[in-house]
Amino acid sequence: MSVNSTGEQNRIAGQDFHENSVQIDHFDGRHTVNIAIPSEKEEKRPLVKAQRKELNALVAAIAEAGNDEAFIIWQKVHAEVGVTCIDDMTVNQYRTALSFLQAMLDRCKEKDASKALVSLLLRNSEDTDTRQKLIRYCHINFGTGRLNDLTRNQLQLALSWLDQQSQETSQPSHAPTSEWSSITELLRAHPKEFSFIFAMGLIAGAFIF
Repeated sequence: MSVNSTGEQNRIAGQDFHENSVQIDHFDGRHTVNIAIPSEKEEKRPLVKAQRKELNALVAAIAEAGNDEAFIIWQKVHAEVGVTCIDDMTVNQYRTALSFLQAMLDRCKEKDASKALVSLLLRNSEDTDTRQKLIRYCHINFGTGRLNDLTRNQLQLALSWLDQQSQETSQPSHAPTSEWSSITELLRAHPKEFSFIFAMGLIAGAFIF
């Protein structure tokens, strides 16, 4: 069997050639095709010393701020990045690990600040009446009276409300002082009249006794 391969439109194909699944575009000198081939060497380059040091510092800070041990935190990082140990981590995975750890540290700081606010609220509402008012305020404004379930911003609002309530409660205690100040000002404004009234009172008292 002979095969004629002459002519511009003729093709010679082997057994593995499937013409229907192949499409060839015609390009002239005006077209440029760029094919980016990832560098295998770049992808597998391990972390440098400074990167490892920064990740270790973040893990230590998270362990100090939270309840997890350092090795538990590293397990979470490895799972997030998709490696079994830090030695398998590449420079291309460094940013992912760094962002993950920074987010964990921010959550720990937020949780620690919330605990401090809860403690302050409980300390400033030790009496039953104030505590019930605080719980009612939280239910109305935040949908729950459980302080541990509130966000940091909600706890700050509750603390501001509680301070305002304390100031309003303490205002009546200053009323006698205000009244005494008014009497003093009245005496200064009308000294002669009050002296005359005082003298008449003494004379009346002498006649009576």
